[in-house]
Amino acid sequence: MENDAKNVTIRELRREEEMEARGIVVSGLYRQIVTLDAACKIMLSVIQLKPSPWQVYIMLGLLMAIFYAVSNSVLVSVGLTAVFSIPSSWGLLYCMLWLYVHEARRELDHLYSYYNDKAGSRFWVAVCGGKIAGTVALDRTSDTVAELKRMSVLPEYRRRGVATRLMKRFEEFCRSDGVKETFLTTSFVQLEAVRLYQKCGFVISNTTEVGFRLEKMM
Repeated sequence: MENDAKNVTIRELRREEEMEARGIVVSGLYRQIVTLDAACKIMLSVIQLKPSPWQVYIMLGLLMAIFYAVSNSVLVSVGLTAVFSIPSSWGLLYCMLWLYVHEARRELDHLYSYYNDKAGSRFWVAVCGGKIAGTVALDRTSDTVAELKRMSVLPEYRRRGVATRLMKRFEEFCRSDGVKETFLTTSFVQLEAVRLYQKCGFVISNTTEVGFRLEKMM
């Protein structure tokens, strides 16, 4: 099956596609939870092995390097390393992410009406061969501010420019509809997504309980 970005059409979600789009979004959220769960288990296994001080220093150094590569901020990387080094914080982050998914269900259960009934909001899908390959949404929070949400691409369509096409459609609409500022939040485990957003001009402005907040002026 052809799955290059040039064969993908970006258009608004249709009512009959609501369940298919919801499945893609929910699968993306589920992958975040599974990744976080795996990270928790790895951290706990390292602690149980009673590593030497040098091994602990190396582990902390690797964590700091990862966070610095994402945030480009020494302060942020040091802070996140400190938080992620505390075992109890992993349980808290895990619970916060589950709570986020639970709250999001109110939107996910009615994707089509949620975005079509809200003035200035949109939900786009990337379609290839009659199949939805990816999603992205614009949730208007004011006349000039909008949140980027529900960016998700099926694994088999990744690294082929689909996400970039979705981002381009999002930004084109923002510029044509008077949006001056955009923002998004993403979890700590979505480092690949953070790199994509930074490549598109978003800048990390803050950290939340479960991840990063990124902003971009249009």
